Amino acid sequence: MAKKCIQFLLGLNGASIVRGLRLGFPEFIKGCFASLGAVHPMQDRINNHIQKELKSIPEMAPGEILGARKAAVKLNVQKYEDGMLSAHEATALLAILVAENPVEVLEIGTYMGHTTRAMAENLDKAIVHTVDLPPDFSAKPDSKNGSGKDDFHLIARRIVGREFKGQPVEQRIRQHFGDTATINFQEFGRPTFFFIDGSHTYEYCKQDSEKCFSLCGGTGTFLWHDCDVTHPGVIKFILEWRSLGRNIVRIEGTAIAYWKSAPAQG
Repeated sequence: MAKKCIQFLLGLNGASIVRGLRLGFPEFIKGCFASLGAVHPMQDRINNHIQKELKSIPEMAPGEILGARKAAVKLNVQKYEDGMLSAHEATALLAILVAENPVEVLEIGTYMGHTTRAMAENLDKAIVHTVDLPPDFSAKPDSKNGSGKDDFHLIARRIVGREFKGQPVEQRIRQHFGDTATINFQEFGRPTFFFIDGSHTYEYCKQDSEKCFSLCGGTGTFLWHDCDVTHPGVIKFILEWRSLGRNIVRIEGTAIAYWKSAPAQG
């Protein structure tokens, strides 16, 4: 985490600031890393390697994933704030969700609850389990934690579940608090649809995904957010699972990766 912060600061310049003011905070972050690559050739080679790994994960359009199925989704359009899905990412996620029509859902990473609420509003009866760190969690990097977290700026500013509190769908949302490294996943019911958007380090992405896989007995629909060049840990994990024959793809035009597992044969 400290290394990424240093790289970010080294890439901070007028061009990245202007980019951020014009296109928003996510593009500001990307601009800083891009600026660093332009000044530091070694970093540029590292970035090129990450980009190459990302492109090795095939893309599929949402329509290809749905096949003959059609999905009508409900989506609240509002001003973007850092940490929420963009409108086109939310549309892709919700289309797959509606097509799968799960009885229970597990979301890792509640944050403000934008996606939690949207998933509950697009399923008439399903229970949506969502887990986030306790509200009093210290938003400071812990160097003693071998599987460190990231996105501490989001942890610090979150109001967990703000978007669905007081809404009619709140009665079908089960808010859980805890660190997914230690919390008992058996508390999360029997979901078959998973949206993994917690800490984006390789260690957390791996452990969260493996626990979800175990929870559903190896048969479920998985989506991961932030499969992009600014989160190499997510890319590393996904390539690892792909090497096991799990045909994970990136959803075209988004930073979401998708995979639907089938029952084990024999």
